[in-house]
Amino acid sequence: MPMPLCQRRQLLALPLAAVLPTARGAGMPPTLRLPHPEAYSGHGLFFAEVLKLALAKTADGEPLPAMTHAASNLPRERLRQMLQDGQLDVLWSTTTPEREAQALPVRFNLLKGTNELRFLLVRAADLPALRGVRSLEALRKYRAGAGTYWSDAQILRANGFAVETAPKFDLLFRMLKAGRFDFIPRTRDEIDAELAFHKDQGFAELPGVALQYRQPLYFFVARDLPQLAERLQRGLALAAADGSFDALFMAQPALKASLAQLRGYTGLRLQLKAL
Repeated sequence: MPMPLCQRRQLLALPLAAVLPTARGAGMPPTLRLPHPEAYSGHGLFFAEVLKLALAKTADGEPLPAMTHAASNLPRERLRQMLQDGQLDVLWSTTTPEREAQALPVRFNLLKGTNELRFLLVRAADLPALRGVRSLEALRKYRAGAGTYWSDAQILRANGFAVETAPKFDLLFRMLKAGRFDFIPRTRDEIDAELAFHKDQGFAELPGVALQYRQPLYFFVARDLPQLAERLQRGLALAAADGSFDALFMAQPALKASLAQLRGYTGLRLQLKAL
C-alpha cells in the first residue's frame, strides 16, 4: 500500500542520518576509540588536543564525539593492529608505506619535523674514536640500535646501516652497554631524558653530529571511516591557516624547545633518505 502523502513529507523533512540505517562506515562514530594519551613519547596529550581541535573546526555546531582510550601499556604495534581489527578508530604514528596501506593517513605533520633531527647516544668510552666521524660513510662502519617496530630501523637499513633491534625499549640500553651495537639515534628531548635517567651508566652524546631524515607523524584512521579522515584533514588545514594549531603546539614547552633546537642547530647534519 502506498505511503500517504503526509507521511512522505514528514520523512523528507527528517535529517538524512535519521532516515539511513546506522553503519560504521556511514559517518562519524558517536564515540572515538583512541590510544592512551601516554602512548607516544610523552606527547600523547598534545595529539589528543590536536584531534579535538580539528574536530571542533569542522563541528558545524554539533557536539564533539565522546572519546575513550585503550590501556596505557599497549605497545605501538599492538595499537596499529587494533586499528586494523576495528578496535580503535584513530591513532598517531610515524608513517611508512606499510602503515599507509593498512590505514588512512591524514597527511599533516603533527610534530612539525621536530622528531627528524636525531642525536647519537653512544658509549662514553667510544667518544675518542667516534669524534672523527664526519660523514655517512664513516658512520656506516658502526652499528645502529632501534626498536623492532620503529620506522627508524627501516630508514637506517634503507640507507645502508647495519641495525640491531629489540622488541622492548629498555633492552636497547643493555645491548648498547654490552657492545651489541654502537649508537641509538634519539630526538633532543629523548636523549636528554635518557642520559639523565641512565646517569653513571657509561653513556654519552656524540657532540656536533646528528642524523636528519624526514619522518612525518600523522593521524591514522581506520579504513572504514573515510569521512572521519577527510574531516580531520580539513580541520587541521583550517587550524593551520588560522594559527590555532601553532598556538597549541607552542604551548607545549618540550615541543617549543625542540622546534627552536631544530632550527638553531649548528652542528653537522648527516642527511638520510626517507622511506
